[in-house]
Amino acid sequence: MNRRSRLYRTGLMSGLGALVAAVALLAVPSQAAQATTDTGCDCWVVTPAGNPATASAGTSGGYSFMVNDKDQGETLETLTFTAPSDFVITGVPMSPAGTTLSALPAPSVTLTLPSDAGSQFTVNITALAPCGPPGSETWGALSDTDSFDNNEALWSSSSPPSVFITGQCSLKFTGEPARTAVGSDITTAVGSTGNPLAVQINDASGSPLDPANSSANGTEVTVSILANPGNGTLSGTTTMATLGGVADFANLTINQPGTGYTLEATATGQAPATVFTSAISNSFTISQVVQLCSATSATCTASPPPTATTATSITTTSASGDFAALILSSPTLTCNHYTAVSDMADFGIFTSSGSPVGTASVTATLTISASAVASSPRPLIFWQVCYGSPTSFPSIPGTSGTTTIGGTTYNTGLLLPCVLFKPGHPEPCLISQRYISGGAVQLKFVAFGDPVWRG
Repeated sequence: MNRRSRLYRTGLMSGLGALVAAVALLAVPSQAAQATTDTGCDCWVVTPAGNPATASAGTSGGYSFMVNDKDQGETLETLTFTAPSDFVITGVPMSPAGTTLSALPAPSVTLTLPSDAGSQFTVNITALAPCGPPGSETWGALSDTDSFDNNEALWSSSSPPSVFITGQCSLKFTGEPARTAVGSDITTAVGSTGNPLAVQINDASGSPLDPANSSANGTEVTVSILANPGNGTLSGTTTMATLGGVADFANLTINQPGTGYTLEATATGQAPATVFTSAISNSFTISQVVQLCSATSATCTASPPPTATTATSITTTSASGDFAALILSSPTLTCNHYTAVSDMADFGIFTSSGSPVGTASVTATLTISASAVASSPRPLIFWQVCYGSPTSFPSIPGTSGTTTIGGTTYNTGLLLPCVLFKPGHPEPCLISQRYISGGAVQLKFVAFGDPVWRG
């Protein structure tokens, strides 16, 4: 091997002498060869030192290797480490002073060592585990070049070190959907005024995936409706590839109103077996109308097109920049044993971030069509408003209760007429009821300026 190469290169031995010297070298193993019979190498040995047995999917870990010179007559010039499949080497924080590295991040790294690297030194490597399925991965064979331009594959044991991937990468909505109107882009703020929805890949520890990770770019993320209270259809570009660990969705819309929609994000890894834990968004509302209140008017009115049975409008003295939102045909609300015969109405006043404006004064008008009145078992009875709110309120005795809609518990009950309220008594209350348009009924009431269910 290398010593033999040096003997041949001297040119001082020839003929039988050279033959005798060669035989002697084979017959009596050198000290270096004796020291490395377990590796088959007589010059350099690389020993894994302190390498973790496991790595959490998507996370960064440190891997340490001890390098020993078994032949003082040679100098190691380069040394290459190849990470396991789909791992990414991001740095070499410890190596001999003066070492230069090949470009990182990359699947492998080549160290160009200084001439005075020494006979023993440690190389520490940081590498990102992939978002792959649980399983064992193996570091690739090492290669090096010494001062005699020999190439070696060096390990101190019969097999290179392996690392077992644990856990799973996951998805997370970092830009949550906010209330908007039917057919309008769903963004992170009310009325399609925010940023696109964003789905982020997290590593197994729950931290954002490093952009250098193999799954950070090009992983396809798909968004679909999970909870579907309005039987809506999601349109737009529902599958996007990640860039830097994030997928943005800028043009998603839903074609039916409803409260309590949720979206689910799933992902397909670049490797077929890659598994990501799916993400579920916060619940949100698709309204028929979301009206931005302007600075030029003291009031703000929202009036969606009437359905077959009802027409509703709301008017508020909300501040400029707030939004008035209204839905007809939201999920059914009952007040004890009383059942609504009209469509339901869901309305409220909101800031752009979606927070309810509790100080706004809201007047709602609900018109029940003549056909709906005629179809009622008792069409000429006193019509009432079945009202629900997360905030408790006074109601007609015997009608109060609670109901849970979309994971939120609402206090319910029939509204008292406003004339029964004493000064200072809180909203809500029924202002008036009258018959109009050949038998239709119009109900007018005041309400809290928060997102509540009313009908």
